[in-house]
Amino acid sequence: MKNYSEVIKIIDGGLRNDAKKVYDYALLLAEKLKNAGEISKSDRILKILSQQPAYSREDLIHSTKTQFTSKQLPFDQESKLEIATIKGPDQIEQKELFLSLENQRQIQEFMKAYIYSDKLAERGLDVATTLLLFGPPGCGKTQTALFVAKELSLPIIIARLDTLISSYLGSTSKNIRLLFEYASKIPCVLFLDEFDAVAKLRDDQHEMGELKRVVNSLLQNIDELGDKCILIGATNHEQLLDEAIWRRFSTRLKIGLPTLELIKQVLSQFLSDLNVVFDGKQIDLITELYAGQSISDIEQITKRGIRKAIIEDKEVEISDLVESYFAYVRTGIPTHLDADTLRRKKIEYLMKKLNKPSRRTIGELLKCHHNTVSSDLEKIEMEKEM
Repeated sequence: MKNYSEVIKIIDGGLRNDAKKVYDYALLLAEKLKNAGEISKSDRILKILSQQPAYSREDLIHSTKTQFTSKQLPFDQESKLEIATIKGPDQIEQKELFLSLENQRQIQEFMKAYIYSDKLAERGLDVATTLLLFGPPGCGKTQTALFVAKELSLPIIIARLDTLISSYLGSTSKNIRLLFEYASKIPCVLFLDEFDAVAKLRDDQHEMGELKRVVNSLLQNIDELGDKCILIGATNHEQLLDEAIWRRFSTRLKIGLPTLELIKQVLSQFLSDLNVVFDGKQIDLITELYAGQSISDIEQITKRGIRKAIIEDKEVEISDLVESYFAYVRTGIPTHLDADTLRRKKIEYLMKKLNKPSRRTIGELLKCHHNTVSSDLEKIEMEKEM
């Protein structure tokens, strides 16, 4: 039976005398019927809803793709600033998502569960609508949230922590409630980045009672959110999250630093997008050099090197990316050294970082003659013996 999950929710809301739940899921049912081409049935539901004294015709949502709600975004009462931003699926940039194969599989499984919610509901299964993303910064957590919204044609509501978290007692909990109430009105993705800021361990001895109240408020709002809104939390510090918060997320996904295989894929894609051609050996060398960097860092290093070459009006060379790498990454090499000493430090670094590179290879990477590399390596060995 199509739309079985909405029918069940409407019945449940009616039996519990929860008028808001009945209204919300009836509205969602009308939207689904409209999308399925059953306009007359959709209009009949909307007509019944508009006749209720608590709701006006202006409150009805005619399309989740173009109109999200007639009401203003919630805002912090003290600062008067909005506590979230919203993007429609058409406003989300179409970008390739670089994740491991296992992570890709889990994301697809998560989205399919949402798409086939009716089929799952018929078998008595709840829809998995909560996703926790954790891991180092710059590895694709935010991009994953945007990807899910884009793929499911849902608007994404992005919490603004700078205004969501208030210095006034009790205001943060109130802001969280306003945000979740807003998100519960329409099918959408609610994205909470830097999630640990509002979901820390309640037994943390260094935190005041206010944070504990915030976590309790967050837990309550997650439980009451319903299954038409997807909640995605992201954190770089998963060890700080309260255990009860962990249990609220049906899918937990660690997005770690990219493997060499994924780095090669990312690098090749960036170079192709920017019309830069390197041979296979050069791509392998840069892939080795980039090991340990996040997807975001790899993009920044690569684009910085290419940008500099374009500004200097010359062909992009592998040495441009290497120079950008040393300017961007914390390698521990002092920047105040003279040119010769700095070059030797870079040679020493590359000899350790790469898998037995030849002198000619090092020369190509640093744009110097291989005889210079040989001479520098001899000096490095002499310094070690002293």
